[in-house]
Amino acid sequence: MREGRVLVVDDEPMVRETLSQVLSSEGYVVDLAVDGETALERVHAARPDAILLDLMMPGMNGRQFLQALRDEEAYASVPVMIMTAVHGVELSATLGASEVVEKPFNIEELLNKVALAVYRSRESSTTTTQPLPAVPAPPESMPEKERGVVLLVEHDRSRLQQLDMMLSARGYTVVSMTRALVQLSRLARALRPRAILLDSVSEGVGDVVRELADSSVLEQIPILVFSRSGEAGIAGALEQAADVDLVGFVERQRERLPTR
Repeated sequence: MREGRVLVVDDEPMVRETLSQVLSSEGYVVDLAVDGETALERVHAARPDAILLDLMMPGMNGRQFLQALRDEEAYASVPVMIMTAVHGVELSATLGASEVVEKPFNIEELLNKVALAVYRSRESSTTTTQPLPAVPAPPESMPEKERGVVLLVEHDRSRLQQLDMMLSARGYTVVSMTRALVQLSRLARALRPRAILLDSVSEGVGDVVRELADSSVLEQIPILVFSRSGEAGIAGALEQAADVDLVGFVERQRERLPTR
């Protein structure tokens, strides 16, 4: 039997009830929340060892909850696992999440991730170290805080990782995936990204572009469809796009739009 407290944050009752039963049967103490605001109340009432968090919720969504959680020093190190139905999603560390758990759940994989997160959380909480004196980095080397989210679809994993690192180094929160599914528009509604970058030859991009174009909620979000050298994708895409071109596009949107 396991030890530890796990907070499950999801607006779907079936997801909450299922995870509660599964985790309770393993011996965990389970707290439940339907949105980010309720989740913060649960955290303050009893510090969890790990959090399972849905991003797309009404009211305070998952990203807003994560930001509020990380702003509190006492909870900055609590492991947070993002639950998502968008397969292939990779979340950069700047979002504040430690793992991704895909829906529908592979129960064995989920339990392994929860067990590791709880172990690390409890181990770190029992380890006392003498804090080192704070040495601030030179201002020019520090990225601006919370420049915004960038949604990135790139079918080539090595290129995706390189572009992810370049944007993250500039202070952006990058949510990346190797193929575009219909859930991407829902993810965009929840995160309200600074920009959306879509590789024209990635699976599902054509359908997603049409759905995004028809959404009045997303009409203010800049979308760039691009292709690499020698690739044939959607007509009208920015051709032979290098990483520096894509980063430049995002930076230009930051200059034009107010910070969210």
